[in-house]
Amino acid sequence: MKQLFLFIAFLSLVLSASSQSFLSRLFASKSPVSATPVGNLPTQVEGTSSLFFLNGSLWTCNDHGALTLYSLDTSSAVVSDSLTLAPYIYDMEEVSQDDDYLYFGDMGDNNGVRNDLHILRLSRSAIPDGPFIFDTIFFSYPERNEDNARDFDCEAFVVTDSAVLLFTKQWNSQKTTCYTIPKLPGMWVADSLLSLPVEGLVTGACFQPQRRLLVLSGYNSFCSPFVFLAYDFEDQSFHLGQHQRIPLSNGLGCQTEAITTLDGLHYFLTCEKFDRLGVSYPSQLLTLDLTEQLGDYLSVTDITLDTERVVVYPNPTSSRLHLPSSKIKRFALVDMQGHQLIEGTDDEWVNLNDIPSATYLLHLTLKSGATKTITIIKR
Repeated sequence: MKQLFLFIAFLSLVLSASSQSFLSRLFASKSPVSATPVGNLPTQVEGTSSLFFLNGSLWTCNDHGALTLYSLDTSSAVVSDSLTLAPYIYDMEEVSQDDDYLYFGDMGDNNGVRNDLHILRLSRSAIPDGPFIFDTIFFSYPERNEDNARDFDCEAFVVTDSAVLLFTKQWNSQKTTCYTIPKLPGMWVADSLLSLPVEGLVTGACFQPQRRLLVLSGYNSFCSPFVFLAYDFEDQSFHLGQHQRIPLSNGLGCQTEAITTLDGLHYFLTCEKFDRLGVSYPSQLLTLDLTEQLGDYLSVTDITLDTERVVVYPNPTSSRLHLPSSKIKRFALVDMQGHQLIEGTDDEWVNLNDIPSATYLLHLTLKSGATKTITIIKR
């Protein structure tokens, strides 16, 4: 269905182009970055539409059929595990989470005709053994009508402390508008907050509020992928921060559908299978390094936001790591592919003898409620 609309959009743009300058502007180089393919996705996840970390693993799910979560090996893109939560979904486009719940967005609306837009909410404690009992968050857009309905498709959202932030996929205007609804079961009318000039169709979002960083993924009407960065903003005023729109040089047909990150610099993306307009592109898991674009900002931001000092030593280390157990509620050590290797609560010394020499990320949840991520080097 999405690919049909891409075909229509492609013809519409080409037929309406009155001069060569239109195509020159459309295809002008904007310092593209290449996402690195990890591997082609298996056939059971060719409809990938979401991507998220849960319990130390990277998961995705399809946009149709049963609501089944698939764990992906981050080094090969092979499915290593699966878990079916519900027998049927209509158009599942995003998964987000907070400390207590997982949120599944059945809200895709390419045709602009749905009146049942909703997000399913499931307690994290139900994973993996169940029971899988969902609450439902229904919502609608007050400005939507028959003439503009295709600007109210939505495939991306994030969850904050108090709300769900929706990012529309606007087929006509090629922008995205951020709407907010409560993250509680009920029937809600979405409130418009702001718009961002993404110049394309937004399909995925990840938000790191402590770093004041929002990253959106998507593709344009010619199915060329991009990421849009908003950062250095206050609260959720994404439109008032700094912006970068970065084309990805992975070629036409790389229909990016989802994005996630652990550290704000290294990202995983998925693209679904595309076979239209004489272009064929497989569904893939990809990695994207944005250190060049965000490294300087995040190094300063992490220091600025560090209001509670936590000393972890020695670092680098060859055998063990000391943690200030009086401050830490929970810790998890993950590798750069997102695999969780060690976790604990009040350990004072963490034994690293059984893991290879490499760079790792130590995720800390403090007793104050704050969270921190520290880069650990094991020699």
